[in-house]
Amino acid sequence: QDAVNTAKAFNDRLDFDGVVLTKLDGDTRGGAALSIRMVVDKPIKFISTGEKPDELDTFHPDRMANRILGMGDVVSLVEKAQQAFDEEEAKRINRKIRKNQLDFNDLLSQ
Repeated sequence: QDAVNTAKAFNDRLDFDGVVLTKLDGDTRGGAALSIRMVVDKPIKFISTGEKPDELDTFHPDRMANRILGMGDVVSLVEKAQQAFDEEEAKRINRKIRKNQLDFNDLLSQ
């Protein structure tokens, strides 16, 4: 409810184009997203799991709907995995495995 009240207060005083919804680390914020959209009549542009710039992501309504319905957000999970994946490192590890040279430092680096 605080998120809705804050968005309404900003909307009453400022002319803004869209909403940034932060601390979206649980499914409970899905209801806040719906309420904010209805109260301020402005689209949600960005979401974040925290308040730092590297935690900011584009808002995808269909993914939020899947989260609210308990279907998960597989697409975002895959995108994050792709960002973290280093193809060259994977090839290096694969070569070491084939030569039976994998050690604890390699495991630690993952």
